[in-house]
Amino acid sequence: MLRWSRILCNHAGMASDEQPTGDPADLDEWLEYGQMPGEDDERVRWGWLGWVALALGVMTLVGIVALWPTGEKSDDAEALSTLGVPSQFHEAEVVRIEESGCSGAAEIVCTTVDFQLKAGPDVGFVLTQEFAQGATVPEFRIGQSVVMSYIPANATIRQMSDEPCSFDDTQTCRTLSLVITDAGAAEIVAYELFPGEDDGSYFVGAGVIADFIEGDGGEFEVFSVAPESPRRQYRFADFQRRSVLLWLTVLFAVVVVWLGRWRGAAALGGLVASVGILLLFILPAILDGRNPVLVAVFGSAGIAFVALYLAHGVTRMTSVAVIGTMCALTLTAVLSAVVVGMSEFTGLVSEESSLLTLFNDVDVRGLLLAGIVLGAAGAIDDVTVTQASAVWELKAANRDLTLGELFRRGLKIGRDHIASMVNTLLLAYAGAALPLMVLFVLSEQSLGTVANSEVVAVEIVRTLVGSIGLIAAVPFTTWLAAITADGGAAQHGH
Repeated sequence: MLRWSRILCNHAGMASDEQPTGDPADLDEWLEYGQMPGEDDERVRWGWLGWVALALGVMTLVGIVALWPTGEKSDDAEALSTLGVPSQFHEAEVVRIEESGCSGAAEIVCTTVDFQLKAGPDVGFVLTQEFAQGATVPEFRIGQSVVMSYIPANATIRQMSDEPCSFDDTQTCRTLSLVITDAGAAEIVAYELFPGEDDGSYFVGAGVIADFIEGDGGEFEVFSVAPESPRRQYRFADFQRRSVLLWLTVLFAVVVVWLGRWRGAAALGGLVASVGILLLFILPAILDGRNPVLVAVFGSAGIAFVALYLAHGVTRMTSVAVIGTMCALTLTAVLSAVVVGMSEFTGLVSEESSLLTLFNDVDVRGLLLAGIVLGAAGAIDDVTVTQASAVWELKAANRDLTLGELFRRGLKIGRDHIASMVNTLLLAYAGAALPLMVLFVLSEQSLGTVANSEVVAVEIVRTLVGSIGLIAAVPFTTWLAAITADGGAAQHGH
């Protein structure tokens, strides 16, 4: 305070619109003092705001710890392999392309492609695969890098015997005694081959690919068996895009750091932390049978704390944004639960959702609610930070603004932000569902019929509920920022 008193005394009698003269050091100090009062020590003096933010942080941490996945139910994911869903992928290269009649139907033109494996257990093997020509056939070129799915052998032949067929005892069938290696314990299951099905590919100790299911009593039922062979185990999955994604990521990071400097680097750290929370907590916890809505709320809260404080520093302004985000997230979660319940959504709006019904511990309807909360969380973070920062800048530009004026001007900025943000949410969801919307237009269904269908109604609910959460975040965050910024000024005699 003595430093400020000396500066004020040196410039006593000078009009408020005049510039200070004299020692350049005094000028620098005067300009520094002209910044928002309390900005120098706002990292330390939080007051009640800091305690509220700390309490919310502790609650978030307790919730994450309580919902943290144990991993006990992760073995359920192995059931996907029994449905033909691959879990391993290896790189390959296109070495030959030829157009000719399909092997099974010569009247149909097929594109025959040879893929040479560049990774995996069968490096160097050349796999030939046919694609019936049509709009859905990928465009291949020589030297193109692709990704091949790989299904490893999941059973081993332990014994073989010739016995009368179960469907006709006058015929002899070869019965395989299989050890199912994908099961928790080495289960032994018998499988009967049809007469003539054994072409010499089956022998004791050979690996096979078995399609099986585990019954309620723990017994295994095998539906089909195929010999282990690269021709059966590999299939074209997709094109290799890792290099493009890598360079795009590097370009994004360079642009963010170039413009944002240290704050941009901190924002990238927050982005990495957000991805970590999503992969290490939110998704595993949902698979572990935890309540998806609670997981989404506490996970989003954790992301908000880490991302906002990393990107913007541990300041009063950031605490205002965090508190506003927490309140908006809670409102969004409650409102989405009410609306989804009233709308009687099943959650089965996609093939992926239907596939998840095979896992008893995954709440498909809860996933829908969690998706609404997570989808709105990022936009809410943006709104709260923008509002808190706008109010802080308004106060820094004019320290004579009253609390009411500060709130009204900040709210005016928020209205403009909300007007564009709501449209952004609508276009984001519409863009994701664009192919589906085109199909509805082609079907010539009425607008009411289309909107009432669950797959479209879900997107409408996402947009409207998320928008309500955004709108609610604006006045609350603006008010909290206004009283905090005005209170900060009052503490220093302004």
